Amino acid sequence: GGMSAVLLLLALLLFVQTDVYAVEQIHLSMSNTPTEMAVDFVSNQGNPCNVTFVAINSNSTTIQRTTSSVGWYFNEIGHLHQAIMSPLNKNTLYQYNISCNGENVQVSEFHNYREREGGPKVAFLADFGLENDESMDALVKAAEDDKFDILILGGDFAYDLWTNNSQVGNDFMNALQPVTRRKPFMTAPGNHEHHDNFTQYCRRFQSVAAVAGARSGSSSNFFYSFDFLNTHFVAIDTEIFLFYNETQRSPFPFNEEEQLKWLEDDLKKAAANRDNVPWIVMFGHKGWYMDFEPDSSHPLKNKLVTNFTAFTALADKYKVDAYFTGHVHLYQRFYPLLGPSVHEPHAKPQDVDHDCVENEGHVYRNPKYMTTIVVGSPGDQETTIVGMCPGYDVLMPQLKDTMPLCEANYGFGVMTMPNSTHFHWEWLEVAPGNGSHVPPNQNDELWIIKDAM
Repeated sequence: GGMSAVLLLLALLLFVQTDVYAVEQIHLSMSNTPTEMAVDFVSNQGNPCNVTFVAINSNSTTIQRTTSSVGWYFNEIGHLHQAIMSPLNKNTLYQYNISCNGENVQVSEFHNYREREGGPKVAFLADFGLENDESMDALVKAAEDDKFDILILGGDFAYDLWTNNSQVGNDFMNALQPVTRRKPFMTAPGNHEHHDNFTQYCRRFQSVAAVAGARSGSSSNFFYSFDFLNTHFVAIDTEIFLFYNETQRSPFPFNEEEQLKWLEDDLKKAAANRDNVPWIVMFGHKGWYMDFEPDSSHPLKNKLVTNFTAFTALADKYKVDAYFTGHVHLYQRFYPLLGPSVHEPHAKPQDVDHDCVENEGHVYRNPKYMTTIVVGSPGDQETTIVGMCPGYDVLMPQLKDTMPLCEANYGFGVMTMPNSTHFHWEWLEVAPGNGSHVPPNQNDELWIIKDAM
């Protein structure tokens, strides 16, 4: 009796996993050209799947077709598929269908290279887990309500992609799917992705490397860039320092010099193209002051790891406008500042631009340096954020007078680039238990204004 019921339940569970969910974990990603959109998904089919796409509400109703290429297979996840939908038209709504062996067709849509009134909108968060995922409902609702065009996650996914035989990563990608099947999902690796030589990160986001990475000359998803309308986005990898060996053994190995050479070439091109693409925004997992790890052999001492000094120098040389990051599970908005030039504990910024600050800290007019914003508290099971803002600069004296705002709350943010002189950022607090019933509440905003010289 009991045993056969258990076996029946197992059979049903297996049936559900292998049959009904033939296509899951769908996520789009950007190219460097408006004519392409990449899609990654997981299937239990090892054969290429069919992807069809058609413009909705437009004169051309031709159904276009492509097939996926089958990348990595891992028994805990399935077959990871990649496809490129091309050629696409700008500012056009597309429906796309993914079908593996003609079964369980997954239908979705995306607005390609949307030219929205008021400028493009890009959502950013980092350190986002499945457990205590305070921002998930609000994020899904914001995507459904078309409140942003792209979602960027700056490292530390799911906690962790590989946990519980990869089930946590699978569940996390499925929980995000209502967002990512509709909005391109762009990524950077964090320290939590280092497990197994970053393999799951590299393979789950294969299209970011194969499309945005390849088009920007890195062929990597550790660092790459893409343009979206008036903004050039640059992903950097801050984990090469702590996880050098794992990075060498990863599917996309590189060393510090290679990343910095690529970054300088990329920023040089972007700076020369400012008449067409006026804003340069960088993102990565760690920021200018997050250079310590506890030293296991000397519990009271920290050892220096992340060396941000070269990133700081290049960002300053090519006048990067903003850097979005995480790692610290707080919301921190800094004044424009030039980070330390030396790699040593508690190194102070070389300079902080207080002179550009107007409107009680909510406007930076003609800032001299890059603005850093830490968005590390969308929610995850490591959250120890409460009460960490007061006294933070006692622990870290280098933070004194560097930020108008530090908040220990949950949420995510959206940047908007209305034109070549105005850049807007809003931090949306999602109180725990908010769900999708209460719209996220704007807790902070910033305008970066560059007057035409």
